[in-house]
Amino acid sequence: MRNLQKALWLLRKGHYRPLLRRVRRLAWSESFAAGLEYDPRVPITARVPRAPVHVRPIEPKDVPAFTSLPPAASSRVEALTRASARNLLESGLRTCYVGVTDDGPVYMQFLVTAAENERLAAVYEGLFPPLAEHEGLLEFAFTLQQYRARPVMPAVLLRLVEIARERGLERVVTYVRVDNPSLMRFFLRLSFAPFAIRVERWRFFRRRVEFRPLEPSAAQELVGARDVEAFAAARLR
Repeated sequence: MRNLQKALWLLRKGHYRPLLRRVRRLAWSESFAAGLEYDPRVPITARVPRAPVHVRPIEPKDVPAFTSLPPAASSRVEALTRASARNLLESGLRTCYVGVTDDGPVYMQFLVTAAENERLAAVYEGLFPPLAEHEGLLEFAFTLQQYRARPVMPAVLLRLVEIARERGLERVVTYVRVDNPSLMRFFLRLSFAPFAIRVERWRFFRRRVEFRPLEPSAAQELVGARDVEAFAAARLR
């Protein structure tokens, strides 16, 4: 139902091209993501650039900054991302945080805990396994386009790991698409460790999600693989 609502909203706003792209993906596609884990009780020692940013839970006044659609002729990816942000923020999924600079909120991301397993399952329909009581999930990192040249994400992410530790969590997980090698390298640099490969297959508007655990040796292969996407595909066939 929420996918339908998102589609109708995009249509009303004149965003036909991103909607067609989405339809093609649902008709026939295959994508891979690596599951990465980190123990937030261990301080992150990697040196990464950080922007001056304050991290706090999202407030109603922040929402339009992330959900207002750009003009119909703008980036298809931007329109889909903002539509997804609107969908998530209206879904009832809580614990969304924002990074705030002098210009206002410029970044949003969820830190989902086990208390939200039921809502997580309803929103993502099996894309993520249920979280254990000591686990948290980092999901949907979105930086406003005009701030993507600044190191906002590292600053917020490191603070979210600290928040996870403050809340007593012992494991933080996230899933990174293997066709995004720069983001993969960033998490590995922070000492997040691969633990699984997830494949998401769409065939005629029906989705199948499969997880394969990675043994330590295979995890090392993934870290060193030149073609991570090919490695993932081989693991799941």
